[in-house]
Amino acid sequence: MGISAEQKSALFAALGANGAWDSLTTEQVQVGIREAHTFAAKEFIELILNGFRLQVGGYFRETGEFTIQIPALPQPTLAELRAKFPWIKEEGGIECEASPTEAIALKLGTVLRPNETSINGPEYEQRLAPKSGLLLGYQHAQWFVKHQDEFPELTALLRKVYIDFPGLVVVGEDGDRCFPLCLGASRAGTCAGAGSSAASIRTGASPSLASSTLGFL
Repeated sequence: MGISAEQKSALFAALGANGAWDSLTTEQVQVGIREAHTFAAKEFIELILNGFRLQVGGYFRETGEFTIQIPALPQPTLAELRAKFPWIKEEGGIECEASPTEAIALKLGTVLRPNETSINGPEYEQRLAPKSGLLLGYQHAQWFVKHQDEFPELTALLRKVYIDFPGLVVVGEDGDRCFPLCLGASRAGTCAGAGSSAASIRTGASPSLASSTLGFL
């Protein structure tokens, strides 16, 4: 049975009657009116889906498919990256390189809500921010591709997810920011700014605005 107009009216009336409106400014309220068609209405529905409780503790959660030990690996230099990806800027081509160089255990996780299949690039970047020190990078992606046949548990993920290694963010000559793709020399896509994010390892799934899985330690 669908939600009736009376039930919607009752909900908004109850919220309006019990909200601490004096704690808000007119501009804060105006944002909800002005941006209802862009994000405010969607966020309100997410609040309802979450039992009218705010998201607490961040979006990150482990997905638990497997844990793989990866040896100590050096971070790539800008020269090494540009040799494979000539579209990366010659100066300032590495915007962020926070990936670890010591031996680590690779695990998989996601920042998508259970009911989400994709999010846009800026939102993806915002959700990743609290885990910036744990995200794996380009060197781990390369190692993983080289050794992936050694891990049969990966087979179950083929054609289902992308696996991102967002510890490294590079900048193209046109200003696009992205995770460099380790399979071939094509651009991976943007992780912030203009649009979508993309995966460092492609497992056969169709591209989405944000990958469902990422590598971390």
